[in-house]
Amino acid sequence: MKRLLIVLVFLFFTVITFSQNEHKSIYSGGMLIVQPGFVTTENSHQQIRSGNIGIGGILRFYFHEYFTAGIYGGTQKTNYNSANSKNSYINLGYGGPFVGFSHQIEKFRYTVSAFVGMGAIKNLHIESQSNNLISEAYLYKNSILVLSPILSLDYALSQRLSLTFQAVCLTAKVNNDKSFYNPALQIGILFNR
Repeated sequence: MKRLLIVLVFLFFTVITFSQNEHKSIYSGGMLIVQPGFVTTENSHQQIRSGNIGIGGILRFYFHEYFTAGIYGGTQKTNYNSANSKNSYINLGYGGPFVGFSHQIEKFRYTVSAFVGMGAIKNLHIESQSNNLISEAYLYKNSILVLSPILSLDYALSQRLSLTFQAVCLTAKVNNDKSFYNPALQIGILFNR
């Protein structure tokens, strides 16, 4: 099975490489450094609606004239207030493949793609806390499937360096009954080849 996967990945990247025009970008990748967002979800105790911040990365391969595929992932951390604590939090970690369409016009590259990947949510809900003493808390860990559209606008600062702005809406089902929504703006630096 490993050999088949390695062969498929090799063939995929070979096709991508040979379908390039030598004056066009082959790939771009880098860090999504600033990711402010907003989480809407719930656990067994309360609804959670709070701002969050994250970090992540993306690697995009461009092939033919209008197609892109690659990998994308990151984390989003949300702190929220519960009834008797200001230290509750929910973390989302996610990663996986995406496919989409991309077009470059002079210094701007426009990309629309769809992401589907695995993720994990860790939620520490503190129900009762007095100073540094926690008397009642609940820790929830769930593996999830994360879906998101990705809308990107890249601006080429040079031939090898771009500034990227992305809008995403990370969505998932937790325990098959609770919805998780996390729209976020992502700003980062991409290295191009």
